[in-house]
Amino acid sequence: MISKAAELNRDRFASPPQLKFPSVKDLLLWAIIVLCPLQDTILQKTPLKLFGASPAVLPLLALATIALFSNLFAPKLTFDRKILIGLVYVLLICAIHIVTFQPGLDPIQWRPLRSFGLMTALIVYLLTGVDYRNTRGLRISIYVALLITLIGVILGGILGPDAIKFLQVTPDISGRPRGFSTESSTLSVQIVCIGMLCSHYLKRTWLKIIVGAITAGLLIYSSSKGGLISLLLCVLILVLVRTRASLFYKLLIGFLLSPVLVAGALLVASKFSNLITLNQTTTIATRASMALFSGIVVLHNPLGVGFTGFYPAIPKYLYSAMWTIQSWFPFPLAFVEVKGYLAPPFKDADCKSFFLDFLVFFGVPFAILFFRFGFKLLQRLLAYRFFSLFVAVLFAFLALFTYYSSMNAYTVPLLIGIALYEARQYEAALRLH
Repeated sequence: MISKAAELNRDRFASPPQLKFPSVKDLLLWAIIVLCPLQDTILQKTPLKLFGASPAVLPLLALATIALFSNLFAPKLTFDRKILIGLVYVLLICAIHIVTFQPGLDPIQWRPLRSFGLMTALIVYLLTGVDYRNTRGLRISIYVALLITLIGVILGGILGPDAIKFLQVTPDISGRPRGFSTESSTLSVQIVCIGMLCSHYLKRTWLKIIVGAITAGLLIYSSSKGGLISLLLCVLILVLVRTRASLFYKLLIGFLLSPVLVAGALLVASKFSNLITLNQTTTIATRASMALFSGIVVLHNPLGVGFTGFYPAIPKYLYSAMWTIQSWFPFPLAFVEVKGYLAPPFKDADCKSFFLDFLVFFGVPFAILFFRFGFKLLQRLLAYRFFSLFVAVLFAFLALFTYYSSMNAYTVPLLIGIALYEARQYEAALRLH
């Protein structure tokens, strides 16, 4: 049934033109989308701190507050059972690890509970609680977000790094284009997510091709090798799964296209070699140590340590991770950054990957949920022929798994929330036929 219905034009199921003035909820949602490319603003120097990195948090908090009070004062109070179970699990794990703190760390334990807890709640709300109706205003806001992304890259190239102080607070130490993001790698995620969202909503093929070319061009210019390899891999997977051919021909296509990926891998390897030659191994030491640290934590705490146990777990397990990583290399690694994570205030301490952060927080159950949720969503997008969303979501999950850890930037949850909404709308339309 789905295979036949999947051939239907999805545009038939788009919402009819909105003739009335948009609601407050609509305006707030469009503001979130327009502001999401700004990810490093001066607002983080205010009492908002990390929450103010993106001004999109202001309309997001307003929209979430409206939704909360609307639900609380509704005639019949309703809760999503899955979210309720997840909330109970999170609170239970955090409560357990409040009583396991190390002496002197108890005030610091509450900091991630407040900050990570609220950030996670906002992400979950964007994934499941927003009405992403296919309106003209929604589409225009996505197009404007891509334009702002493009302007950020262009201004960075013309004016140089850190030229716009109130929009680029984090010092640029890499010298690579970062637009209005914190660094090149986060810019790559922003480019692909917003670019593919634009492609999804455009109706004309030639416009989709232009947006695809702009997205690829911006990604190449951003110098994010990981981002470029991830996008090429996503496109290769899409080509293979769409090809109606035998396994032999799919393998042949993969073999013919693989040199591009190999070339990208060699570029990454050359960067790795340059870091070793220049004795700039801080990135290697930090990422490898934190990845191994997350594995050690889960081996000792399969259900995770919660937000409250994250900082106490660092001095407990990170030393052994650093020692093990150093034993794997015949040359000394620079553990300068990661050593700063070992004692309060644990500034900027994270596992350098969204997946690894939450693996430490909530253990094996989170890992199962992450892969199950991602696999099912990708299956649905492919079945319903939402190919732009398929590429974007696959890219986002690869980034979340490997190198993207931002919890206070909202491009990825917006993308996945829209993908979920579009899949549900399509399924609802199928049930009517």
